[in-house]
Amino acid sequence: MGVETELKTKEVRIAELEAEATKVQQIKQAEGEAQVHVLQAKGEADAMQYTLPLKEKQIQQSRLEAQARKEATIQNAEAEAQAKVIDSKAEGERRKLLADAEADRIRVTAVADADRLKSEAAILKDNPLLINKIVAERLSDKLQIMMVPADGKFFFANDVLRSMNVANQSGQPEQQR
Repeated sequence: MGVETELKTKEVRIAELEAEATKVQQIKQAEGEAQVHVLQAKGEADAMQYTLPLKEKQIQQSRLEAQARKEATIQNAEAEAQAKVIDSKAEGERRKLLADAEADRIRVTAVADADRLKSEAAILKDNPLLINKIVAERLSDKLQIMMVPADGKFFFANDVLRSMNVANQSGQPEQQR
């Protein structure tokens, strides 16, 4: 029994030593894992030292690009505004030139009409029988016209023409005075 007790004591002692060894092994393993975590944290911190400036540079780069886009947009808007001002001035000039050209055309036409009327008046004054011809030309083309001498009694405009001749002759002495 002494041998068994001794054996049992040795087994207990072996179990204690094994438990102690397992405990030490677990402690060492935990310490190793803690050191790994510490090293990982240090690595992340070191990486952040390089990553943060890089991120800050990227943010600054983005700000500069946004500022450049803003300035380019403003410059484009200003250029478009200036182009519109130039276009509107050119349109105003074009309209003014067209109005001046139209006014000149009207003046020239008016002078030409006045000259034509003066020459027609002079011709009609010298040849009063032309009035008969003009009246006949202006009548409807559906009417049949027959020209008769001015002293003819059947022409319907004779009375009108005679009264015009009388008015013209009475108006001439007043003009000579």
